[in-house]
Amino acid sequence: MKQNILSKAGLLILLVAALSSCNKWIDPDININPDAPTVVPMDLLLPTIEARFAYDIVQGNDGERTLSLWSQQLTGVARQSQSEGAYSFRAGDANNTWGDVYAGVLMDAKQLIDMSQQTKTRSSQYEAVGKIVTAATYGYATDLWGDLPFSEALQGGDNTAPKFDSQQDIYTGIQSLLDEAITLLKNPDAGDVFSLDGDIIFGGDIGKWLATAYALKARYALHLSKVSGDAYATALGYLENAIADASGSAYYYYAAGNNNNANPLFLFMQDRGDVRVSDVMIDRLKNTSDPRLEVYANPIGDTLVVGGVTYPPGSYVGAPAGVPLDGASEPGSGIASSDTKTPIITFTEVKFMEAECKVKTGDDAGAQAALKDAVSASLNEYGVFDTDWFTTFSGEVDALTGNDLYERIMTEKWVALMYNFEAYNDWRRTGFPTLTPNPSAGGKEIPRRFPYATDPITYNPNTPADVTIWDHIWWDQ
Repeated sequence: MKQNILSKAGLLILLVAALSSCNKWIDPDININPDAPTVVPMDLLLPTIEARFAYDIVQGNDGERTLSLWSQQLTGVARQSQSEGAYSFRAGDANNTWGDVYAGVLMDAKQLIDMSQQTKTRSSQYEAVGKIVTAATYGYATDLWGDLPFSEALQGGDNTAPKFDSQQDIYTGIQSLLDEAITLLKNPDAGDVFSLDGDIIFGGDIGKWLATAYALKARYALHLSKVSGDAYATALGYLENAIADASGSAYYYYAAGNNNNANPLFLFMQDRGDVRVSDVMIDRLKNTSDPRLEVYANPIGDTLVVGGVTYPPGSYVGAPAGVPLDGASEPGSGIASSDTKTPIITFTEVKFMEAECKVKTGDDAGAQAALKDAVSASLNEYGVFDTDWFTTFSGEVDALTGNDLYERIMTEKWVALMYNFEAYNDWRRTGFPTLTPNPSAGGKEIPRRFPYATDPITYNPNTPADVTIWDHIWWDQ
């Protein structure tokens, strides 16, 4: 299910594509209309890229919805979501996401970068933002699939069967793209013609893009915690220049009441509605009296009996994995309203990364402080900060050290990053929170990756064969 959230910018891109195709078979000088653009201006191309990146990649229903089922933040109660929640996920199920990555965001971002490098349209700022989005898109993709086309990708008809680079090499490339973006933002080209315009995420604030690049560098450094002994120290170094407060969080914003520009999970619930908040998440929130319960979940509308227990209307009831409990709590306003913003990377995530890095490098006091900052940021993000609750929480954190503190950090991060790819990545890296596989999955373990999609399997002979969703990607060894 895709909704058109790109409006005029997307239509203009289609028009330009059509004009370009016509040039292949007619004289390009015939009937030239000076009012019809043959190149999409960068200030229209950028918001299109940002919209596709947020809607299709970061919180795409063909990607994040499935991962939230596997990380047990949500539960599938019918149809496709119930099947995917029981680990039935095939090449065809991954095809939309593959296309969104390569034919969508990456190809558009390449066009933006190429245009920004031309003398007449030179712009260090557009080039930098294009590289940041490219790096993050490859980050999402390689964390789903592992090895991917990278060094030979995006060449169109010049190379229809690009090689698959190793995930290790792709991670090196991601960090290089972010380094290049940082250099461009800090030291713009003297020949720049255009400054950043049309930016939905930050409104052209270069300082915030710079901090976002450092935050992403920390994220991808931390992903390597199972394969690199330097991961924590490296990530801490990047965090020194990352997002410093909540105002620097990177979000994509939607419009309230406008289904042409609405949150993807909101639209999914309107169209299919076959997911509920999991019992794992709701039980955790209820057992800790967490004030985020009321924004993560909606109260049930009718009396519900579960396991012999009767829940009256107004209760919060989670759906157990493998149980088609349609009457359980639906996703709440904090994650599934029409204007619920999509988090790209936030101050909350930055503070959780700091907490993890510090506890793993022996700084328990620093980890405690960062954890409290992270949870405070999350509560404020959802507008539910409660002083009494936070005082009790802080006392609990101050009593924890070592591995107990580490487990609490990662569990609280799983709670805070609701409907967020990083919750799944963290579970793969750390094993926290402890999750029990879906009992209706026939004894199968929780999947560790996406299968390669139908298109590359069909059209690219370099696509690795015999890959299953239970195989581990490189950094998840």
